[in-house]
Amino acid sequence: MKHGLIGLLVAFVVFVGCNSTPEGVLSPEEMASLLVDIHKGECIVEANHSEYIDDSMKMALKQSIYYKHNVTAEQVDSSFMWYGQHIEEYIKVYDRTIEMLENEIAQVKVSADDVEMIVVGDSADAWPGVRQRLLTHSFPNNYVTFALNRDDNWEKGDIYEWRLKLINNRTPMNWTIAVDYSDGSSEYTTLQASAEGWHDIMIVADSSKVASRIYGVAYVDLKDHEQVYIDSISLVRTRITPRLYQRRYNQNRFYYGPRPKK
Repeated sequence: MKHGLIGLLVAFVVFVGCNSTPEGVLSPEEMASLLVDIHKGECIVEANHSEYIDDSMKMALKQSIYYKHNVTAEQVDSSFMWYGQHIEEYIKVYDRTIEMLENEIAQVKVSADDVEMIVVGDSADAWPGVRQRLLTHSFPNNYVTFALNRDDNWEKGDIYEWRLKLINNRTPMNWTIAVDYSDGSSEYTTLQASAEGWHDIMIVADSSKVASRIYGVAYVDLKDHEQVYIDSISLVRTRITPRLYQRRYNQNRFYYGPRPKK
């Protein structure tokens, strides 16, 4: 009987040793993957101070990272606390985090030539901000905006397609994308995205004018306790094509400054 109890005790110790993290604590691989995105999020904030001037924007970014990994703030706090009390395990997790980051950097370096061709060639993803957003009553801003000023890569007749994926929305999203021209005129397109899933909106710049600015806003009038997740945001610029140029007929036009002389 005594030997049987000792055997059970040894088996229990071995079992606990193989399952090093308790319930409610992220596994080493899950923790490392989360830390990779947290570090990338911090880099985004550092590189875009003007868009993250208050804590609410930083909190939205953090919540989008948690949403991606399907974890709660409580789980993350518990995990940090547990790993903080088990330094050897935390060191292993951080070594794995560094390894994952280095692998991503290596992949970027390998494909650098292809990326350069895409930017200079027919299309490029020009989205300037975070690619995930969580809209909730906890945050003061229930909208997503962007603005791009003209640079050397712009050409007349460029086409911009703003694309994203809506998750958990019960309320329609109101959406506008616009272009300003150097002569004081503007054009814009509006639509309403009511269902979950992929949506896109397009603006086609006038091939006879010089565009000076591309900008847009997406807004959800949240209902009580509603949370809407916006994922995979992109803004793809393509060069003028006869087929897509026909989309200009669906755009609205107006002048916001002095009208050009005839």
